[in-house]
Amino acid sequence: MTQIEVVEPRTVPLGTGDAMQVERAIPQRALSLVGAWCFLDHFGQDVGDGQANASMRVAPHPHTGLQTVTWLFSGEIEHRDGLGTQAVVLPGEVNLMTAGWGITHTEYSVGPEPLHGVQLWIALPDSHRFVDPRFEHFAPEPVRMDDHEVAVFVGRFGDAESPVEVHSPLVGAEIRFTNETPLVVDVDESWEFGLLADSGAARIEGVEVPRGRLGYAPPGRSTLTLSADAEPGRVVTAILIGGKPLDADIVMWWNFVGRSHDEIVRWRANWQLAIGAETGGDNAGNFPLTPRTDDEPAYPAPPMPAVRLRPRHRRN
Repeated sequence: MTQIEVVEPRTVPLGTGDAMQVERAIPQRALSLVGAWCFLDHFGQDVGDGQANASMRVAPHPHTGLQTVTWLFSGEIEHRDGLGTQAVVLPGEVNLMTAGWGITHTEYSVGPEPLHGVQLWIALPDSHRFVDPRFEHFAPEPVRMDDHEVAVFVGRFGDAESPVEVHSPLVGAEIRFTNETPLVVDVDESWEFGLLADSGAARIEGVEVPRGRLGYAPPGRSTLTLSADAEPGRVVTAILIGGKPLDADIVMWWNFVGRSHDEIVRWRANWQLAIGAETGGDNAGNFPLTPRTDDEPAYPAPPMPAVRLRPRHRRN
């Protein structure tokens, strides 16, 4: 089996105003996808520069060709979208938004608790890239596995399963390690996995993953062994993602996941047309706008790069 890799995240600003700092674990030059998971931001308490009380203020913006997943450890985020959805996600609940052919949304933190959690994107496969947009909300019941608590918010892991609809073989779960006993689960040998260590160091296949880092396990194993230096009174939390490698090379730019440079150019032009920023584009209806909740303007798309966008390749 190929050696486990530990990926160092990069710190990036997110949102408007005094933008909070997030740690972006994927995409990286060394790792573009884990299964169909193509984006993972980690934010909040003791993450990045420690902006535990930073506010998430993400004004109206578009998405295509992907699903967004929000999972919190603490705090609250209010979601609104172009479908008319208004939903507040709380710790232990998942918001899953399917962009399909095009959607817009806003995200603002609310309430007094510090914001701490992860946001992820799933690249849609060719067969479902242009499905109708939709929104789902689910609160999984944590289950006990080898004395640890596991909350599966996407897909299936062990005996736990989430009902939210995804279009690739995937798993996304929060694991709360309560002691040093390893968690061993049978898995599909064709799957790859990533373990994000949240509140302390964790281990994947015996390899230590420092807090805030992502451990990557390539395909080729029939069981997955996870652990952490937890003990009574000191729970260690981690996020597990995994799935069958996506059977496509994706072009990912700004908030779009496509298959070609030209596809991204068309979506950018349609978004700029929708918000009145530019006169190009041929389909303003590509992005039904989110009902406004304040006076913050929608995000205009950045200029296209001077070179053609190149696909991100999955691991072989």
